[in-house]
Amino acid sequence: MKDKIPTPDQTNQALLGNKDTSANTQRNQIIALINKYQSRNTPEFREHGIMQPASRILELKERGHKIEKVLETYIDGTGKIHQRVARYYFANNPPANDHQSEEAA
Repeated sequence: MKDKIPTPDQTNQALLGNKDTSANTQRNQIIALINKYQSRNTPEFREHGIMQPASRILELKERGHKIEKVLETYIDGTGKIHQRVARYYFANNPPANDHQSEEAA
């Protein structure tokens, strides 16, 4: 019986289900999440257990990943409005303009 090679989506799903909280795992999860959803913001990363996404993004950028951000208005589950929340995406694949955002400096 041949070993089946997992598809990229299967690999991403396994990675996203990983309970490890090491920085390395979180960096890999960030890549998987951006690949899956095109972009993610800070609260969305935190929903996946990545508590300091800005730090992990900086580490990824230092490793050569071309990750950009826009700042947006975000309304949390309690109805509170948060201004200038970072939404991250790969530079070659900007997010759709379906949310309020302002270009980050």
